[in-house]
Amino acid sequence: MIWLSNSHSNQIDIQNMFNDYINHNIQFGIVNIDSTWATNFNTFIFDPIKFPTIRNMLDQFREKNIHIVLWMTSMINIDSPNYQYAQDHGYLFNKTIKWWHGHGRLLNYFNVQAVNWWHEQIERLIDAVGPIHAFKADGTDPYIIEVLDPRVTWERYRTAYYNDTFQVLRRLVGSDALIMSRPVDDDLEFSPHEIVFMGWVGDEDGTYNGLKTAIRYMLESGRRGYVGFGSDIGGYRSDPSAGTLGRTKELFLRWTAIGALSSFMENGGGGEHLPWKFDNETTDIYRSWVNLHYKLVPYLYSEGTKVAIGRNGTLMKPCDDIEALFSYSYFLGPHIYVVPVLQDPTPNQTQRLWLPKSSTNYWINYFNTSIIHKSHIFIKEDTSSLYRIPIYIEQNSLIPMYDIKKSYTLNAFKFVLWGKIISDKQQTTLFTRDGQQWLLEFNRFQRKLTVHFIQQYNSNKKHKWIWKFCQYVNQQEICSHKWLALYDNASVQLEFLI
Repeated sequence: MIWLSNSHSNQIDIQNMFNDYINHNIQFGIVNIDSTWATNFNTFIFDPIKFPTIRNMLDQFREKNIHIVLWMTSMINIDSPNYQYAQDHGYLFNKTIKWWHGHGRLLNYFNVQAVNWWHEQIERLIDAVGPIHAFKADGTDPYIIEVLDPRVTWERYRTAYYNDTFQVLRRLVGSDALIMSRPVDDDLEFSPHEIVFMGWVGDEDGTYNGLKTAIRYMLESGRRGYVGFGSDIGGYRSDPSAGTLGRTKELFLRWTAIGALSSFMENGGGGEHLPWKFDNETTDIYRSWVNLHYKLVPYLYSEGTKVAIGRNGTLMKPCDDIEALFSYSYFLGPHIYVVPVLQDPTPNQTQRLWLPKSSTNYWINYFNTSIIHKSHIFIKEDTSSLYRIPIYIEQNSLIPMYDIKKSYTLNAFKFVLWGKIISDKQQTTLFTRDGQQWLLEFNRFQRKLTVHFIQQYNSNKKHKWIWKFCQYVNQQEICSHKWLALYDNASVQLEFLI
């Protein structure tokens, strides 16, 4: 997801951002339009001066398969054109609150007429500009404690606020609709667990301490069972000591790596976040991390679906080994291990890191598959380059990945077996975006990979998927030659296996 801070919430700047990302060959899937897009906060009417032809712009985005996110809260300001009607009809809590965008009152989600009126405004918005795929539901819910109503706790209000925002979009737009909301921020839980698939952990400083805070909140979100989340790459707030761009190139790229190795990669906020505004090297490195994130989408989607269905886990699980204490290291899904680098690179820089236990007892260096380490040991890793941070893949993992060179439409899968074969059989599950569930079955003795259709979940669309098998070993990519259609009991005979 890409976005600009509210000082740039206008059609010209957003269109320019959109065009610039395309011109720099950097993929993205979501455009978020930040606060101040409307005639007033939560009128749900685009400002016609800032956005003179908003429908045309959003239609252009959607034609390129870009999803739209709009910022919102549960607050109506006292100077808003819809305030008096809501106040006269008893739709608001009877307390004016000073918040970060003025003075307003909170919507009463426990008044059916109030909620219906709120939904009517959202319906008119969608009728006017087309489908909105998500709202970024910002955190006005804690202000409910200022209302001093003992019947309405923060937990009760936040549950109503986030659930209603999620459900109204599902009803109006369909099963693709989500909300963007906080899981854990400031060590507090915000959203209900079952609706956070696009979480973000609040507003951090554009410093290494800000990066540490973001990772800490993400890992705590994982501990508490939230499925998917990320953070504002480079920090939401600017660092006054970092010069006119608001953050250093080094911090921005170290954070970009963590953004790419989260389930939700998103970039925007105060100060400068456009990579080409730093320099060409920053643009190239940023693009490489975005490409890695896209390659991992089938893995993240499949593993995230498993834990979401089972309500029994997360995509970003902290490594709680005592040897990894204070390292902020984590597992991305079950087979990928990440160690953040929380300092600028220097020549010949190394970092001592802990490799935890693995089901196969070995970890493979993602960037150099000829480097294999036993698990449950300390190693030294080169961290002198901005192009990489320590990423390790569990040996013999069978991981579904996109081949973005083959297709930017994200319909081409590589089923990648990592490292030399050390087990006779391997299975993993693939979930596709059109609601299909597949079982991948690798058999060493038959020298064959077979796909089995399991079931079809509800979906708005049907896609055609193509796939092939690869083995990544000894710095080689060994792949079957033909791209095959994904159909039940399709298989590929493997000529070369290491």
